[in-house]
Amino acid sequence: LVSANPPFTTESSFQGDVLCFSDVKLKIPFGNKLLDAVCLVPNKSLTYGIILTHGASGDMNLPHLMSLASHLASHGFFSLRFTCKGLNIVHRIKAYKSVLNYLKTSGEYKLAGVFLGGRSMGSRAAASVMCHIEPGDADNFVRGLICISYPLHHPKQQHKLRDEDLFRIKDPVLFVSGSADEMCEKNLLEKVAQKMQAPNKIHWIEKASHSMAVKGRSTNDVFKEINTQILFWIQEITEMDKK
Repeated sequence: LVSANPPFTTESSFQGDVLCFSDVKLKIPFGNKLLDAVCLVPNKSLTYGIILTHGASGDMNLPHLMSLASHLASHGFFSLRFTCKGLNIVHRIKAYKSVLNYLKTSGEYKLAGVFLGGRSMGSRAAASVMCHIEPGDADNFVRGLICISYPLHHPKQQHKLRDEDLFRIKDPVLFVSGSADEMCEKNLLEKVAQKMQAPNKIHWIEKASHSMAVKGRSTNDVFKEINTQILFWIQEITEMDKK
């Protein structure tokens, strides 16, 4: 089930050329249910895409996910975000797998590869999907993982780290976290990153909380920093694929 809205244009002052893109609403099969999704489709030949999903609360219309998806689409990257509500991480992981399989087998959007991404709990689900991809099964379709506000631990429970999946990942990982994130202590994430077998990078948003709120900075200013870093990282990887 697909419904498309007329193409629209966004303006941006970041890297690359600004492109027009179309807004397409989707219903993605998930068991006997359908997942609500929206994809932004650049008006150019498609090569790479990104999948994004929200945290424990909210939905795909979370302002930052919308901002990031628009920014990436305006620079040529197919961007799909989807809603899967609930606190059951196993359910969230299964839903994410369904979305990935949908894109991988899509006859309409023939992508060479995708990046998995999410915010908070959504990034946990993406990481779990990533670590269970076997090299022989992947066809290099999944190119990397983007974790925004990865919830490494519960507040004040730094002794219980959610790091098992991260250690099993082999493809590139980008963490974008706040230096004051109450669910991701800075020195703990840095120690985890050092032990990971995957090439990884951490970009710290100074003084940002788990919700990426920074006292004295506008929300849009923080979004701009995050979006710029993520686009640059994706471009680095996709440019290497061309060599």
